[in-house]
Amino acid sequence: MRQSAKQRAGGGRRGSFAVELILVLPILLALILAVVEFSMLLAARQQLQAASREGARVAALGGSLTDVQQAARRILGGGNLGQAQITATLTDPNTGQPVRSGDPIQVCVRLPANQAVPDFLAFVGISIRNQQLVACTVMRKE
Repeated sequence: MRQSAKQRAGGGRRGSFAVELILVLPILLALILAVVEFSMLLAARQQLQAASREGARVAALGGSLTDVQQAARRILGGGNLGQAQITATLTDPNTGQPVRSGDPIQVCVRLPANQAVPDFLAFVGISIRNQQLVACTVMRKE
């Protein structure tokens, strides 16, 4: 019994799709997860930057540390980003006195990266577990 040319050509490739899928799927999955994780990190960092900017604006206008933290937390919202640590330099480090008009004020917002974004790439050995997202803003006190 003779096989046709069509049967012979397709017979040697039986199962090759499954093998190709097994080889390519993990790479494709890691690439998609990397894009998603990176996008989420950028969005979280942008939110932290907006919070530090708002906190610095309040501090520059003469607000207290509590006012600065409340302003920054309003921007961060009540989700995971709301757990960020907010620090402000409202006193002169040399004298301990409140910062005078025209002197710089700095507000920093810090959050562990794995609290802001799921660690999707840990399965390929790339983890954000020990990373920090930090956003700082410096303004002059009015």
